[in-house]
Amino acid sequence: MKIGILPFSVFITLLISYQSMAQYGGYGGGYGGYGGGYGRNSAMNQLPQTPKKPPTSDQIAEEQTKWMNKKLKLTEDQAISIEMANLDHALQLSDYQEAFMKTHANIRPTPQEIQQIRTTVDKWQADKDAKFQTILTPVQWEIYQKKKKGMPHTTQ
Repeated sequence: MKIGILPFSVFITLLISYQSMAQYGGYGGGYGGYGGGYGRNSAMNQLPQTPKKPPTSDQIAEEQTKWMNKKLKLTEDQAISIEMANLDHALQLSDYQEAFMKTHANIRPTPQEIQQIRTTVDKWQADKDAKFQTILTPVQWEIYQKKKKGMPHTTQ
């Protein structure tokens, strides 16, 4: 009985890959399949992670404007107006957060304070949306309404 070279090579490849998975405990890359302590992904070999800095107000406004430009195909004038509205909103939120953190550095906010924050931020978001509605065309506004939950750094 003759076996073709292609089916035989596929069989050998599968056999080798199966054996190598069994030898090293499956999907962990060795030492029992769970990292093992001395492998290349070992926690002992990794430097401590430094916390990622939060984006600045400028970065937030820029990302939101890029997102809106991509989704809504803004004109140059619209992009400038939208970026200014996004920047104003981001600065407003940043200042509010900074002031709140100073007054609540060591204490947890009450449920009433949290509700007040939500109310304030929702009002500011509604004000920003009202500005957007005057800048955008009716078609762009419809698209924005449908897609705004996917915008980066949203407060909704």
